[in-house]
Amino acid sequence: MHMSYSTITIGAALVASVYLLLQSDNKMFPTLASIASGVELLLTLGVMSLSVAKFRIDVILPALLVVAGIACWGKSSTKGAITAASTVVIIGAMQLLLALRLFS
Repeated sequence: MHMSYSTITIGAALVASVYLLLQSDNKMFPTLASIASGVELLLTLGVMSLSVAKFRIDVILPALLVVAGIACWGKSSTKGAITAASTVVIIGAMQLLLALRLFS
C-alpha cells in the first residue's frame, strides 16, 4: 500500500471529523464531515469507486468538508474542537481548490 500526500491529508481530515463527532452535542455537521472524509479515503485507497456522470464527486466531497468544518468551527468552544474543525476546513479547502484547478 502506497501512502501519498493526499491519503495522509484525507486520513487527517477523517480523524479530525471523528474527533468532532465524539466531542460535540450537535451531531449533524460532524457526521456529514465524517461521511465525506470517509468516502474520500475509501476512494483514494481504491476500496470503493464512484462514477456519476452528472456530478463531480471530487468537488462535492471537499465542498461538503468545508461547509461542515465551518459550521463545526462556529459552534466549537474548546481548543481541541476548534483545532479539529480548522483542520477539516483547511484540508477540504485545499482539495476543493485543487479539484477546481486553481492551484495548477
